[in-house]
Amino acid sequence: MGHGPQIFNRPRPHFLVPRIGKNCRFLGFDQHGATYLMMMFIIVLLSITLIAVTQHWSVVMKRDREAELAFRGNRIKEAIERYVADYEVQKATRSNRYPLKLEDLTKRPKRYLQAVYKDPITGEDFALIKVGKDIRGVRSPSMDTPMDLVTFQGASTYNSIRFEASIAGCGSNPANPAVPINCRQPTSSGEPEDKEE
Repeated sequence: MGHGPQIFNRPRPHFLVPRIGKNCRFLGFDQHGATYLMMMFIIVLLSITLIAVTQHWSVVMKRDREAELAFRGNRIKEAIERYVADYEVQKATRSNRYPLKLEDLTKRPKRYLQAVYKDPITGEDFALIKVGKDIRGVRSPSMDTPMDLVTFQGASTYNSIRFEASIAGCGSNPANPAVPINCRQPTSSGEPEDKEE
């Protein structure tokens, strides 16, 4: 044979040489790199899934607390109304028409409320709606914005949602029964209409 250049025996470039084994390379990309990228992809995917699940659960919990707020607030409102309605029968043993504290609604011989509820939004006591010393209703102390704008129509904050007993001179609000409308100012007291504790 001649002594010309042996072009077929020249070594191939490193990035084109397939190596069989644990450190297999193809086009400069090895198995360890592929495993690392796959793990990163799985971690990112799991993180996105976890964030989505957390956000969904947060919405579910907020809706549950809002439903509980409507339930507890209306129970207290109705208990105050029954307490006031019984005044003419019980005024011989009861000097006040309205409760002076929520615990008055839970006392025997007639219990209007089984327990004094906490505000489910904050976990704290309800803020009281008062005229003088009389408790007329409750509201949440939270200044957060409600999610359920159907039940709490027109409410910009939880604190603006009033669960107030119906009194003479008030009309019912068909859009939100928890918020009476067209109430006249009381004439027997010099106190402002609403005062919170």
